[in-house]
Amino acid sequence: MPRRKRNPNQFTTDEAQTATLIYAEGAFVCSREIRDKYRYAYPMIEIRMCAKEGLEPASRVFGTKIRAIRTKTIECPPELFPPDGKGRWGSSCERGDSTKAIQRLAPLIPEYHKQKWRKLLERCRP
Repeated sequence: MPRRKRNPNQFTTDEAQTATLIYAEGAFVCSREIRDKYRYAYPMIEIRMCAKEGLEPASRVFGTKIRAIRTKTIECPPELFPPDGKGRWGSSCERGDSTKAIQRLAPLIPEYHKQKWRKLLERCRP
């Protein structure tokens, strides 16, 4: 009897960790903007957390940089978000890249989050 493959889609460690971050810390957001009298709306995957090292796999999968998101209140310990703990680290994936990321990570993401993504795509139109 042949052995069953445990990783048939050949997911990397970064992709598996990113899928975990999406359903643990992530949010699906409809980003809207107005340019030249036209309205634009596009889907976005956003992950925010206090530990910058935890976002490194997601930034490699998304192909984006980790950025600081400043707030007026203390959200993290000062040693994790210097100098005062007012903010979080974030990484996001926008527009077509977010759709590609969800399609690639679909076997690793629970059905509930896939439904949330589908609802966002329906709602996120200009």
